[in-house]
Amino acid sequence: ECNDSEEKAIPFMSVWLAHGIIAFIAWGVLVPTAVQSAIMRSLFKGPLWFKLHQYINATAMALTVAVFAIGVAVTSKEGAVHFENSHERMGLAMFILAILQVLDGAKRPHAPASGEEKTLSRKAWEIGHRLGGVALLACGFWQMDSGINLYATKFSGVGSIQVIYWAWIGFVAAMLVIGGVYFKFLKSTSKNVDQNDDSSKHGEQEQEDIEDA
Repeated sequence: ECNDSEEKAIPFMSVWLAHGIIAFIAWGVLVPTAVQSAIMRSLFKGPLWFKLHQYINATAMALTVAVFAIGVAVTSKEGAVHFENSHERMGLAMFILAILQVLDGAKRPHAPASGEEKTLSRKAWEIGHRLGGVALLACGFWQMDSGINLYATKFSGVGSIQVIYWAWIGFVAAMLVIGGVYFKFLKSTSKNVDQNDDSSKHGEQEQEDIEDA
């Protein structure tokens, strides 16, 4: 009975491998890059960071649809039950949440014009969108590791792939944290410079008023 199961599973080995590779490109490369473009937006001129964030995420979403479709189709061909284990259920949840995240980004409240205050709805949206993005990315990291384990179980091991995977994820996470800290530093520095400029201009104006008097 075990041999029959193995004979049934082996023909789909390359398809499951493609499923994993596409998922890695989407959630191990593209989504972290999109997040980093938003974190480091002060390094880009004009709306370039937003275009990168938008188009990279759109590409990742298209690949996510492909990954989900492959998973559902091959599971059907294997004659297995759909959404039976935690990996499959997480895949379904991420698929739905990713669509909602994209729609949430498309329906965002307008950003304030230069010199204007952010509206309460805009502030709430920014917090929710960021938390949703971080949660999805964390789920994606777990989901890919879960997929590697399932692949290893089904096809008798994957060698050092899991070690290489987590080394990459560690690097990606470190870059995101460093990027966040660096952006906060730039923002703080820029704010201090603006305050110093305002103080300097105020002092110059006071001096001119004294001289005029």
